Amino acid sequence: MLPEGLSRFILELAWADMPSDVRSRVASLLRDFVAVSLAGRVTPTARVAVEYAASQHPGEAATSLFDGRRLAPTGAAWSNGVLANALDFDDGHRLTKGHPGANVIPAALAVAEAVGATLDQFLAAVTVGYEVALRAGIDLHARSCEYHASGAWGALGAAVAAARLLGLDPVQTGHALGLAEYHAPIAPVLRSVHDPAMTKDACGWGAFLGVSSALLAQRGFTAASSSFANTDLGSGWHVRDVYVKKFPCCRWSHPAIEAALVLRSEAQLEPHRVSKVRLSTFAEAAAIARRQPETTEEAQYSLVWPVSVALAHGDFSVQHVLEPALGDPAASRLASLVEVDVDPAFSAAFPARRFAVVTVESVDGVVYRSGATEAPGEPEDPGWAEIVQRKFEAFGDELSTVALRDDSSLSRRSREELLSLLARYDQG
Repeated sequence: MLPEGLSRFILELAWADMPSDVRSRVASLLRDFVAVSLAGRVTPTARVAVEYAASQHPGEAATSLFDGRRLAPTGAAWSNGVLANALDFDDGHRLTKGHPGANVIPAALAVAEAVGATLDQFLAAVTVGYEVALRAGIDLHARSCEYHASGAWGALGAAVAAARLLGLDPVQTGHALGLAEYHAPIAPVLRSVHDPAMTKDACGWGAFLGVSSALLAQRGFTAASSSFANTDLGSGWHVRDVYVKKFPCCRWSHPAIEAALVLRSEAQLEPHRVSKVRLSTFAEAAAIARRQPETTEEAQYSLVWPVSVALAHGDFSVQHVLEPALGDPAASRLASLVEVDVDPAFSAAFPARRFAVVTVESVDGVVYRSGATEAPGEPEDPGWAEIVQRKFEAFGDELSTVALRDDSSLSRRSREELLSLLARYDQG
């Protein structure tokens, strides 16, 4: 049984009763989710995920955002969760060191479509899901010495979002939460960081497990009580602390990429005249200092490659993590010149803050050094909303290119409602 305060927050708090800045933040995060999902359609990871879902979780209740095909809610949650995280371009949170949106939104979207929820019901479920997921992630990392991927705690947020949309009562919702916690993957994410593969941050599994847990609880499947009983839900809003990504790669690389871009612009660096590059950063970022990626996952979980691309081309975007670009000669030359060192002060500040300094030496001995730089898109960044808007403008037009089957009128309505949602709530 859920504590009364937690139960009221999860099941009763209405969208209209949430603070206006929270509503605006959630609407912007939905825009970001749409943008990164559309961008992620170019990846092999996303295609494999949806083909698996179509084979093993077929249905008519929910939509694959990859290509518009119809799936069961569990299949849609799984494939859309993988899709949203396929480029590591999705939102995140510093203290959980992971991705709430790619767990919560696919689960809520699949169930909302299946039950015909209103936009307000969908939005409230997403917001509650974020709050539970983020608190679960903070709690998990406070009591566990192992760094767990997002699916390990995101599943709890996905479960309560799904439970709310299904109309579960407090007892059933408690079981859904307990099932999600009990069956959550251990997901030691550093293995996937150090040996990059399609496993990534387990967001698809978090979304899938959340929906599965709620559907099981609806049918009477019971669970041991969840240890998650945080009673401060609603007294503060962790969704306010969610960051967004300017670059499609691991967040740990973003401070150095931004520093490199600023330094290149301000010093008017000519890439062919660079003779040395030094990156000073925190230990976790230094640990992914691989140089010549061979797959898109290796390009995403790299420090040296994105910084080298940024110095070579004045940009680091989706095209630069796809396999055709991984042999770029200008970036490859610069990558061979990079040295990485760990700054103890930067390591001490992690994960609450993440810094990097980039130093570049030219062939004639002139040294250029950036200041200590943080990643763009942090919660305090005044350009936060602009990053979301630019991503949506870059990829949002692709909504019209999603291949829809002839019998998918519900898919079209869902797409139109999502666009209506974004327009209606983007200002809170």
